[in-house]
Order: sequence, then structure tokens, then C-alpha cells
Amino acid sequence: MVEYAIILVLVAVLCIGVLTTMGNQVSLTFEDIQAYLDNPGDAGGTAPYTCPDSTLAVLHGHKYHCH
Repeated sequence: MVEYAIILVLVAVLCIGVLTTMGNQVSLTFEDIQAYLDNPGDAGGTAPYTCPDSTLAVLHGHKYHCH
């Protein structure tokens, strides 16, 4: 039983680490999917725009996003 508990803890730590490092990208991907489902004919923004902090937005999927 102890071995299973250790494996479970290691898997949980790994999942938390992956979500911490990639959570923002996963969130943006789900936002893109939701936007596509809401507006299937819309290809999203096609030209970069300036974010409120004066940096250029980054293309993610089919839309531009600020960090």
C-alpha cells in the first residue's frame, strides 16, 4: 500500500507541476475553442495589436492574446 501511495503522490506532484507551467496556455487554448464554437465562421484576429502595456500581442491558435 505504501508503494501505491508514493506513486499516487508522485503523479499528483507531476500533474501540479505541468499545470503550473502550462496552465496559461491550456486556458488560452480552451478560450480559442470556446470562441470558435460560439462563432464558427470567424477566423479570429488576423493582425497583431498592441496590448494595454504597450507590448505586441502574441498569436495563440487563431487569435492574438496579451500576456
